[in-house]
Amino acid sequence: MLVPLVAAAAVVAVAAVSHGLGASDSPRLPGISTLSLLKKMGKPQTPTVSGTVRLTVDVGLPKLPKLGGDGGADPMRLLSGVHFVRVATDDSGPEPRERIGVQDTLSEYDLYRDGSDLWAWDSSHQTARHSTVNALTAALLSFASPSELAKTFTGPTAVQTLLFDTAYSARQTTRVAGRDCYVLLVTPHSDGTTVGSVQVAVDAATGVPLSVAIYPTGSSSPAIRAEFETVSFAADPSELRFTPPPGAKVVEETTPALDTTANPVRGAGKGWTAAVAIGGFDLAKLISGLGGGGRTVQQPAPEGAAAVLAALAGTPGTPLQSYLRMMMAAGEKTPVGLVWSSRLVSLVFTPDQRLFIAFATPESLEATVAAEPLSLSPSPSPSPSSSSSNPEVGSHS
Repeated sequence: MLVPLVAAAAVVAVAAVSHGLGASDSPRLPGISTLSLLKKMGKPQTPTVSGTVRLTVDVGLPKLPKLGGDGGADPMRLLSGVHFVRVATDDSGPEPRERIGVQDTLSEYDLYRDGSDLWAWDSSHQTARHSTVNALTAALLSFASPSELAKTFTGPTAVQTLLFDTAYSARQTTRVAGRDCYVLLVTPHSDGTTVGSVQVAVDAATGVPLSVAIYPTGSSSPAIRAEFETVSFAADPSELRFTPPPGAKVVEETTPALDTTANPVRGAGKGWTAAVAIGGFDLAKLISGLGGGGRTVQQPAPEGAAAVLAALAGTPGTPLQSYLRMMMAAGEKTPVGLVWSSRLVSLVFTPDQRLFIAFATPESLEATVAAEPLSLSPSPSPSPSSSSSNPEVGSHS
């Protein structure tokens, strides 16, 4: 199943790549088949990557409000506009370590992941929030990294699922952050998807994706573009560790995991119009649960997605509540539930508290929801061996 990580990020909150990528700066590189390039991406030669990413997001969301009253940095604003993000990842150990730093003029907001451990540091408020990583926070952490974002469309599961309705090509080259890159062009041949094409620039030496651009159907302007402006295939260990500085306010956040009992998460539909379905998603409770300010261990914890927002937004308060209410007021009431759509993402909130998210047109997603049973109990994902055949991707170049 195609897992729309960016769509999940848009729900809980809510480079220079052009359509002619590589035309003006095309280095001469040895020829490579599409299948070989996909394999190279699947097994990069370095477990560590760091650098500065230029992130441009225009999925059709209204402009997000500043959550902090003093104009400090906040991570929720990554979901629209242009931002510079400091990224460092290290997958050499048994569990992933990662840092995402949102830079502003006078402040910085950093997310540190060490396995399942998550720290959020807000320099403008001198506040450190400690919680754990779950499915939705992992989606947000992946959102700003070209390497992780690329897996949504080029990982083994995605290729297995999309093989028969997708054209893959590796005929172009380009340069990103001073590095020679192959360009992987992914073009859906499927009705109902909002994705027109995906372009991934892959470092020729290491196999690490350095740029990802996602173009909506019929548009020459990307809805999402993440590209390294500077990159190093090393990461300073100190950059991946966080210890609250002296005098900082430390807040312990209880962010419930989206487990299979309270909030089952599974796939619905198939191919490019496949949706992520989340059960137990009470939109009214999510919005009302966004209290302002920090809380202590003794105070009741927000539930589900509201807890994710509370942890990542720092001090959301009324502005984010009002924003979400405004966005939902723009939704359309249909027989399957409240439908909200943008140029790339569509959402359906059902009356029985399920949320469906997809890179699909509203009509296509409504059909997916209508075909789903009312119960959202977990179901096993189909194994790769269940496919009738699996020809080489290279034959689609």
